[in-house]
Amino acid sequence: MKYIKKLTAALLAALVLASGAAVTSCSDDDEFSTKQYIGGVTLNVFGPSPVARGGELRFLGSGMNQISAIVIPGCEPITDIKVISDKEIRVTVPQTAEPGKVTLKWSGGEIITKTMLSFTEPIELTEVQPLRAKAGDKITLKGDYLNLIHEVIFADEVTVDEEAFITHTRGEISLLLPEEAQSGKVIISDGAEIPNWIYSDDVLEVVLPSVKNVLDLTGVKPGNTVSAEGSDLDLVKRVVMPNDDEVEFTVADGKISFVLPANVSDGTICMVPASGVKVAVATIGVALPEEVVAEPATDLWAGDILKLKGVNMELVNTVTFPGVDEAVEPDDKKPGELTLTVPAGTQSGMLVLTTGSGATVEVAISTLKPEAVAYNPMPAPLAGTVEVKGKNLQNVTAIIFGGTTSVAVNAPSETEFTVGVPATLAAGVNTVSLELSNGEIVAVTDIELSAPECAYATVLPDEETEIRAGETFVLTIANESHLTGVKMNGQAVQYILNGTTLIVQVPQAAGKTSTVTLVSDNGEISYDIAVIPATHVGMTIWEGMWENAAWDGNQDLAWGGYDWSQVPAGATLTLYTTPLVAAGEWWCISLRHGDGWGNLPDPIPGQYDTPENGVLSVELTQGVLDDLVANGGLVITGQGYVLNKVVVEWEVSLETVIWNAGWDCSGWGGNQDLAWGGYDWSTVKPNSTLRLYTTPLVGEGEWWCISLRHGDGWGNLPGDAYSQLDTPASPVEVVLTAEILNDIIANGGLVITGDGYHLSKITIE
Repeated sequence: MKYIKKLTAALLAALVLASGAAVTSCSDDDEFSTKQYIGGVTLNVFGPSPVARGGELRFLGSGMNQISAIVIPGCEPITDIKVISDKEIRVTVPQTAEPGKVTLKWSGGEIITKTMLSFTEPIELTEVQPLRAKAGDKITLKGDYLNLIHEVIFADEVTVDEEAFITHTRGEISLLLPEEAQSGKVIISDGAEIPNWIYSDDVLEVVLPSVKNVLDLTGVKPGNTVSAEGSDLDLVKRVVMPNDDEVEFTVADGKISFVLPANVSDGTICMVPASGVKVAVATIGVALPEEVVAEPATDLWAGDILKLKGVNMELVNTVTFPGVDEAVEPDDKKPGELTLTVPAGTQSGMLVLTTGSGATVEVAISTLKPEAVAYNPMPAPLAGTVEVKGKNLQNVTAIIFGGTTSVAVNAPSETEFTVGVPATLAAGVNTVSLELSNGEIVAVTDIELSAPECAYATVLPDEETEIRAGETFVLTIANESHLTGVKMNGQAVQYILNGTTLIVQVPQAAGKTSTVTLVSDNGEISYDIAVIPATHVGMTIWEGMWENAAWDGNQDLAWGGYDWSQVPAGATLTLYTTPLVAAGEWWCISLRHGDGWGNLPDPIPGQYDTPENGVLSVELTQGVLDDLVANGGLVITGQGYVLNKVVVEWEVSLETVIWNAGWDCSGWGGNQDLAWGGYDWSTVKPNSTLRLYTTPLVGEGEWWCISLRHGDGWGNLPGDAYSQLDTPASPVEVVLTAEILNDIIANGGLVITGDGYHLSKITIE
């Protein structure tokens, strides 16, 4: 039976560190240290002993890499030291060596072993035949005392145990060359715990597979079959590509053949025998698409059909469009031609064609741009409107004046759109750029602007200025003599005009984006102002010291004492009290309505026992509020406390309800209440948030979905992000970008469809 093993570093370490090989002394100390590695330069163990002359002697300890010479009796100092690590060194024992103690010299002194070095019978390896062999060939080793040898080791530490020897005598060992063996010297070993290793003088050459000529495969394509004539090809176990991927291969009639895979890349293709030595078969320079042209190469836009023509087009796997992160696959491949649909977001730039090998080729394209832009009127009035005319305007989402001031464009046609001119621009000539829905910005004809005749703002608050609801802010205006009033969100507000400085009072209920309007005797101008809303409302509705010893009733908030109709559902009612009883004793608060001191409806219980820290907070549901309004307000009773304060708090919602009719969606039915004129989407500001409040009609964990479309043909909204939202959390939130709003306005409004849910409310914030 044949045993083949490969010596590992871990196994070797285990052998040399095992006890029982030899005992040594450290420096001049008569006592042997039982510590394996104690630091400094120390010797723990050496061996083998006995050792063969011409064999290898090993020393293990600490700081072994600092040893400069080793002296064995009968020999000159040995300075040719093989340093394995700082813990191990090795030397070859000279033929003149004699028994005795061994001395290790280093810069700090010397170490003399306590144990005498002895020698084995003179094992000799005099001949290896043949010196060139193939895996499986018979190898014969000749010498003396080979009967003491238990292992033969070939290059890369491939070991054959004596059980696999064919012959094993004092003068000869024969065995079969393992297929894992590599070229190198042959080692014979006595297999001891710290073994004797004796190297052959000559190098054994292990036959490798070879090819007659390393092929040059420049210009080849994936799918091509490669055949190479060679020798000893039966030894090949694997064929690997330049990226180390393996491919199937065949060997027949002195040739090795394989097919180039789709992902083949430039580099060297190798065949590998069992020994792991790579042998080059071919070098490769993969073919690429050539002479590629785009048809059309200009005026492209999302949804257009693009053809790419050229040589080797079948090699292309994907195409990446400029401005688009994800690569797309061709819709169709024909010899010399690819067909693709231009994806949304495509910009002018370089198309990147990627082959299966990862190689790329670039082709220039450009998108559809606005042309021949003109303005009416010209000059255009600040704070007025201007009509922009030209060609290819349908993809414009914003117009940028003076390089910094951007105004959203709603529902442009191919030839025109109208926008308001910000009053804060400088009169005179201003640059103009148009932002397109793919993110590109195109410079167009400059515009001349004229100042308005009515009162208008010359300086608006900057972005860092915080304007809060309920407070004031400042504008600098011109033509101030014409000012007759100021409005916020359509309602007249208080203001103070001091020269050109206008101080405006912001209403408490102002939303995030509010509109301030300067009203003059000869016109009016409006501006959007960012406001920090006052979303939290809190008020103390009762305060004092009222003692409730035993079910007395405080009716100050009943019978018209407080208007409960002004409180919204979800508000919090908080009572602050001081208990009249000792800590740990019982007391309670009870909330009733005025009529007969009757109980309030759920979720208010009949009484609250011993509220923690004397503070009681309850939620006022719509049902509780309706009961208070209908039945005489709030009576506070109970036992054992002093009432100090009553507070009502709520949060102001910034959402505007635009639909709340209630609708069940099943089987992809469609709600068109907000389509075809059902809602004026042109009044919505870009980047507003649309929220849809839903309840699933299916069981927990079952699938349902909501889908948002535009009215015309129930087509997808831009970007396809909202075409199907699977089992979303309620509310579903949609950011209405300028692109989405333009699409909804131009295509019949919003259609809501999907399957398996109830829609209760839709809001915009």
